[in-house]
Amino acid sequence: MVLFKLAKMFIKPTSTIRLAPYVLIIPIILFQALSLSGRVSTLPAIPDIYIVSLEPAKNTSLPVKVRVGYFGICGDNGEIVRCQSSAGGDVNIVTNSLFPKFANDATDNATYIVATAIQIQSRIFDSIFAGASFFFFIGIIFLFLYKRDNANPNPDKPRRSAILRHGAYGLLYLSTGLVFTTALATTEAGGVLQFSSQAASSSAIFIHAGQTIQVLQWMTVGFAIIFTATVPILVRPGIIQTVKDFV
Repeated sequence: MVLFKLAKMFIKPTSTIRLAPYVLIIPIILFQALSLSGRVSTLPAIPDIYIVSLEPAKNTSLPVKVRVGYFGICGDNGEIVRCQSSAGGDVNIVTNSLFPKFANDATDNATYIVATAIQIQSRIFDSIFAGASFFFFIGIIFLFLYKRDNANPNPDKPRRSAILRHGAYGLLYLSTGLVFTTALATTEAGGVLQFSSQAASSSAIFIHAGQTIQVLQWMTVGFAIIFTATVPILVRPGIIQTVKDFV
């Protein structure tokens, strides 16, 4: 009987269309997690995700490359990649941790690059994306609480459904707006830094914008816009009744 009800629920075109947007939650959360975790871990499963990378422009024999994420920073000496959190870290300590075997001259050059990377991370690329991810997660919780409250209304708390509905709408719309703002800012700022560092003949550092993180963020924007636009459909009584019939 349960299998029959399940098949009946998904065979209905309207039910299928209304339930399909929930699938978008998975890639949205996945892409947000990858964007935020990039340059904190060197796990093989995590792609080479970074906002910008820095390397010396003149002394090309120095195998130093620093890659910057939202919360972490990685150093590549040509042989091994070391990553760590850079939040509130001293420049010299971070440099020695990323490049422990360099000679004095090389360490000075690496320190300059690491110091520049930390300044770029803290002053240009704020972690607004983390706030957007948090608001999206809380908005999803509000959405499911609202659907459950609508399916089993409590006459003693008539305003609870309205509060949950407005909370879900507000948080999801805010999250989508912040994700779009972050993606646009990352693309524009990364492009400007890359162009300015390579166009100036006196530049001591070449900066390259990370492409993978931009793709992840713009895909998150697309999925978030589609999902947010379908939220009014998800909270219609029809789909709530469909779920109740299944149960």
